[in-house]
Amino acid sequence: MRKEYDLKTDALETIVATTLVTTKHAALAAALAARTDYRSARYVKTRDEFSSRPARVLDADGGEVAADYYAWIDAQLAEHGDSVERMWAVFEGRGYLVTEVEPVLHYFVYDRSPARRDAQDDFVQIEVWEQQEFVERELFSRELKGWGMPSAGELRRGSIHGYSVERFERRELGEPRYGLQAVTDMAVFLDLAESVWNDTHRRDGERRLVERNVTTGQVRELAARELVPGYDHRRWAGRRFVEDWAASSAGQAGERICTRWVFKTSDYTAPDGRRTMSYIPAWTHTKKIAALENTHRLDDYGLYGKLKKLDERIGTPFAWYFYGLHGNLVRGGQLQRIVDAAEAGRIVLPEHDYQVLRAWSDDPYGF
Repeated sequence: MRKEYDLKTDALETIVATTLVTTKHAALAAALAARTDYRSARYVKTRDEFSSRPARVLDADGGEVAADYYAWIDAQLAEHGDSVERMWAVFEGRGYLVTEVEPVLHYFVYDRSPARRDAQDDFVQIEVWEQQEFVERELFSRELKGWGMPSAGELRRGSIHGYSVERFERRELGEPRYGLQAVTDMAVFLDLAESVWNDTHRRDGERRLVERNVTTGQVRELAARELVPGYDHRRWAGRRFVEDWAASSAGQAGERICTRWVFKTSDYTAPDGRRTMSYIPAWTHTKKIAALENTHRLDDYGLYGKLKKLDERIGTPFAWYFYGLHGNLVRGGQLQRIVDAAEAGRIVLPEHDYQVLRAWSDDPYGF
């Protein structure tokens, strides 16, 4: 079922799929500008942490046996009673090859309100796969002979790297290709995710608990929220991240959150109907930046100087605070040291940054 924030269309999928992969994705950006409503969409980040996966099955001469490895292997296992040994005996001498694709995920953003500091969430995030097909292994190794043979489950999952197979020099097949993954209206996503979180938080707080005093035997019933100080004032971390950006020196300087961060969104509905929505932010910088280590040896002013240096490397004021909310470059303990130092007058922060940091200290959050 189509999600409320999903802007993907067949036409957009076709445009992306038929655009040639070029350096820095200039052709795709131009296609989006010329043929879609996302005229100022820009490329911001690539994620390359994905593993290769099976794609097609070829015969020994390179002819296509099956366009979909997963459908083909499932049918063959069913035909042979889920026996890998029987299936291997049938195909052992045929020299069948399995092709793979090595995917990377590119992010583009279309900022609908680039001049509005109070509309940091008003953007569309476009996610595009780039995949290069290659072949470097036989599907049914002639050397297995029952030893080291994969299980039926491994074959179904595409786990073809964990057992002995005939390998040869990698050969790329065709040109890399684009495929549209998602087009997300982030303003709608954030509003909906916040509403879902608020509803879940309210329901969880209303759960009735029984507390028993083991000394006196006294029993009382209370709501879960009564056990957590400040429960009713807590807010969804995903909204706070965006609002903190807008309120801080980063937002005040005109920096747009959608060009400095991308958002790995998730939306899951459990069998009982409960929906969970969230995201994990990922920075867009490409420079190598070292984590702040051994800062316990520095005084507060020295630590603050290191954090300011990180801002210079990133190119955004107050970036160190947001890097302290996700990842390992800045630690939560370092953020708290700055709060304490500012309150004691040992360092001076811009007032809007101090207020953001103070609110975090009162109710910490992160990803």
